[in-house]
Amino acid sequence: MIKKILLYVAVAVATFFISYSLHNYILISIDNTPPYNLRDVYIFHLSLSLFIVLLFELIIYFLKEFKDQIGFLYLGSIVLKMMLFFVIFRELLSTSLQLSKTDKLSLLIPIAIFIIYEVMIVVKMLNRAD
Repeated sequence: MIKKILLYVAVAVATFFISYSLHNYILISIDNTPPYNLRDVYIFHLSLSLFIVLLFELIIYFLKEFKDQIGFLYLGSIVLKMMLFFVIFRELLSTSLQLSKTDKLSLLIPIAIFIIYEVMIVVKMLNRAD
């Protein structure tokens, strides 16, 4: 289990550094700086994605009878993650701040990247024969 957890953490951190660096480089190259800290958005998604993945790994390891429910729990975790995102970044999402299409897209990219990461790991967990 420790190897799996270290692998999940390594993949998540690598995903963070590669995607954030590439995203930031592209924004700099097109001379577009969003009115928010892009690094904070990425760190938020990295943290919660790791929490979700590690929690599910622990559930599968210690509570094997809930393995069949992980898919449903994951769907609920996505909703909670988005609600928490809206609470933490509410100033950013308020109507008083006018965001360009590039800025809005820059908010959605980390969401998509880390949802893909989570889905890949959760599917591997569900397909694994323990």
